[in-house]
Amino acid sequence: MKINCNVRIRNHSTTTALTLAVGIFLLTSVAAAAAATVSSLQQQVFAQQVTEETEPGSVLKLARTNVPMDIPLLKGYENGNEIYFIATDVSDEKTAAFATNLTGFKVNYAPALAQTPDSARAQAYAFTNGVAGDGPFGFQIPVVNAKPGDEGYSPLWQVNEVTWNDNATARELKSVQEITTAEQNGELSINDTDIVVNHPAIQWQNGSLMVREDANSINDDTPYMGGQVLNIDTENMVVTMVAHRGWGPDGKTIYYIVTDATPEMPANMMGVSHTPINEQLVGTPVAPGLFQFTNGINGSGPMGFQAGIGESAPGDQNYSPMWFISFIEWNDPSQARVLETVNDVAEMQQAGLITVTPAMGGMHVVNCPFLDAETVFEHKSQQFSHQ
Repeated sequence: MKINCNVRIRNHSTTTALTLAVGIFLLTSVAAAAAATVSSLQQQVFAQQVTEETEPGSVLKLARTNVPMDIPLLKGYENGNEIYFIATDVSDEKTAAFATNLTGFKVNYAPALAQTPDSARAQAYAFTNGVAGDGPFGFQIPVVNAKPGDEGYSPLWQVNEVTWNDNATARELKSVQEITTAEQNGELSINDTDIVVNHPAIQWQNGSLMVREDANSINDDTPYMGGQVLNIDTENMVVTMVAHRGWGPDGKTIYYIVTDATPEMPANMMGVSHTPINEQLVGTPVAPGLFQFTNGINGSGPMGFQAGIGESAPGDQNYSPMWFISFIEWNDPSQARVLETVNDVAEMQQAGLITVTPAMGGMHVVNCPFLDAETVFEHKSQQFSHQ
């Protein structure tokens, strides 16, 4: 399943919803020898849960659940081809402020990203001198080492600063190979910083995130499946995405977008990039918890019940946009009530009223940058807004 990503899911009866939810939890406990069977059954249950209807009952539907918002696009090169991405989070506070000023869009300071394992980082190269251009330092645009679908692709890029030597003839470079060759020839130097940025790819050579077919009719009842993007405009350098509403750890409203996920099945259903490398974030501080509800109060959450709750939010030292998803099941759905904070979750779990289980066999990680309401409505799309 997914995360706090607000889906409009409909189950035709409370009994059916409970049965399906229990089925998911039982599946995740099957022995490793039956992993292939478990995966297949989970996918069937997952798909069924997001397509059935919910009977009338206790309902908590949040207002302004799905908000179309415009996010600035940035451009780089990947293996000689143009790639377009967005800037949402940075591990270094000064760099986050710099990126915010550069794009006019608030980029989160996410210190936890600095703990991304080396093997889970993609590589980005930013030029500090040389050919003038639209790169972050006023020179040529950055170069990255992978795109979605490549084995080494990750939205989490380590920043490497490239500086031309005084005796070199600066020129535009469009691939990592060209950069490393120039370094070997003594033409430039590379400074490997420990800055990690969350720059999810939106469009690349022969590919892009899925664009919704119902882009012109987004509202609070729009289904979650079918894509997270409404429009990609590389001429005006803007992508319009759906911002979903949920709760931060203290019960305050947050919004989030969805750009990539693992495993492949939920990524495909959400219409985002499949990033298997992000499984390496499980069990690290880079992937805090995000709780989704599989039964209980009907509402605007991704599984047709109440909205989910994140363990951290921008401004917290443990904030990261890479979420480890867990499912919450009410042991007796008739006792369900609205939970708003992580303390609510902890108390209900301690009281034995809910069961919390890692989603999709404990391998479900989703890239959902959190956004405050002020940012969302400042950048609310006028072209696609119907609320």
